[in-house]
Amino acid sequence: MRTADPKKLIKAYRDLPIGDRDDELCGIVDDIEMAETEPGIWEMTALIVGPGAWPRRRPRWLTGLLPGRRQVRVDAADVASTGVSVRLLKRADELGLAPVEHALLKHFGTA
Repeated sequence: MRTADPKKLIKAYRDLPIGDRDDELCGIVDDIEMAETEPGIWEMTALIVGPGAWPRRRPRWLTGLLPGRRQVRVDAADVASTGVSVRLLKRADELGLAPVEHALLKHFGTA
């Protein structure tokens, strides 16, 4: 997505669920990185996923109560499509997404 208004990029991606290439839910877009690729034209360069991105969006007192500071950067080249959700070209574990969720699923025998 290219736009002259960086706020439109944020609205287009932030808080969308993320599915990997196997259609497994592996997170939610917490923030994005963007770059001005041409004068006045902005593009998303990466998705930021995880609690490490929360301090930019939540009050400091709230993020201090929440566990974890980990964040994963998903390069724009790994994004297959975007609509009501983000679809990735790779599996979640290849990108380092949802390790806690995958560990719990393995522990309880459902993965």
